[in-house]
Amino acid sequence: MRERFNDVAGQAKDSYRSAYNAAREYPGTIAALIVGIGITAALLWAARRAGGWRNLQTEAIDRARQGYDKAREGYGKAREVIADRAAHFKGQPETLSE
Repeated sequence: MRERFNDVAGQAKDSYRSAYNAAREYPGTIAALIVGIGITAALLWAARRAGGWRNLQTEAIDRARQGYDKAREGYGKAREVIADRAAHFKGQPETLSE
């Protein structure tokens, strides 16, 4: 058991040294980690403020459905306008075929 613990501790130490040396060679790595942690913290804060992750998902789904409904409405209005203009140019009464 002790050998296994020492082996795991040695692997952890080697991994830490490898990460530390990589960060020293590439200073942008540290900046990227700090920015990533900051963005993650901001997203978690926003999710908590919105009432939790499940509530945030529900609101996002509702907004997407509303957008879909508005798009379908817009397409319907565009279809009516196109039919009206085509009828006007042809000199015929407006008819919609559905």
